[in-house]
Amino acid sequence: MSERYLSTNRLEAFYDAIIAIIVTVLVLELPQPATASIQAILAIKTSYFAYLISFLVCTNLWQYHHLIYAHVERINPVIIWQNILLLLVVSLLPYLTTFVANNPFSLLAEAIFGLDFILVNVILFWMAKSLINVNPNQEGLSGALDVKTALVIPFLIFIVGLIIAFMGYPFAISICCLISVVRSIIVSIRT
Repeated sequence: MSERYLSTNRLEAFYDAIIAIIVTVLVLELPQPATASIQAILAIKTSYFAYLISFLVCTNLWQYHHLIYAHVERINPVIIWQNILLLLVVSLLPYLTTFVANNPFSLLAEAIFGLDFILVNVILFWMAKSLINVNPNQEGLSGALDVKTALVIPFLIFIVGLIIAFMGYPFAISICCLISVVRSIIVSIRT
């Protein structure tokens, strides 16, 4: 049986739509300050911090997806399902953002938040391997899928955050997630 190859257009449009919905839900989940004062705004600073991390993750994933798919000529059903699995994990961000914003010093909340980011990197690594296998003659794809820079280093940063969290500083996970995302954005701007 020969392998079925498909165009990327519909997958990219679907991915764009889901990321747009996730980002919209993220902002709608932000609590309103109790009053129109600086003190009230500062009282919900952890919600803003969690929102910032999640927003940057979504936009970074969106940008990375477009960078990759500019070099992809064809996909197969496995790659479609890898993208669906990726979107499933990313779609948890609004819920997890609220959870961690309401419990910023809870090891459980922070660990689940960090685990979501780790799962995103694992799925991206798996998808990168599949894309290279299906598009073996695309030299630009190998550069865009620089696994070390794009996936391994963020994964290691998340692991460091988890280790520090288990040593008694749960908030380290959110900080490491932010560091990883900002680092990925800087790398993407330089390339």
